[in-house]
Amino acid sequence: MSPARLTRRQRELVRELDQLTDLFDLDYWNIQSYPAGAWRTTFLELARNKIVRSQIIIWYTLIDEHLNLRLSRFFYGSKRTTVQLWRTKRYKLFNYHVLEELSLLQKLRFAKAIHPIPKRVAARIEHFNALRNGVAHAFFPENLKKAPPVWRGVSVFTLAGAKILAQDIQEIIDFFLAAGDRP
Repeated sequence: MSPARLTRRQRELVRELDQLTDLFDLDYWNIQSYPAGAWRTTFLELARNKIVRSQIIIWYTLIDEHLNLRLSRFFYGSKRTTVQLWRTKRYKLFNYHVLEELSLLQKLRFAKAIHPIPKRVAARIEHFNALRNGVAHAFFPENLKKAPPVWRGVSVFTLAGAKILAQDIQEIIDFFLAAGDRP
């Protein structure tokens, strides 16, 4: 099979992705096929907004998962992987009644009590939590006073702001990976 050819499953996924991006109005590459007018700009801005918001939610859940892993290791040790732990009723109960009930900031405070987290990393997680809350709970987060969609002075809905945010999130993830917080 040549490298340019896709498998049957890959072709199915590409078709599904095309349909999902169309369904969710993310097919910005088709903008010229839409009726001309000023609303095209709005459509493109909304597509960018959706992409940025979804990535923020993904990063948030990844950071939350790393905190879950740190708390799990504290209570269950590191001999068993989380896949192995999930096979036990005790771990499932811990997950359902402890980890799922704690907010990200509560998990962060707990994790800091277990093992030090650099102030810079903890501060970025706290700031990121506020950013995520703003974009997740406000249709127009740019109008928020407490948590506008700004990272280090730059709107996250711009390429420059998204790049700064991505670098800082990578620093957080690298910290957890270096600390051995892996599934």
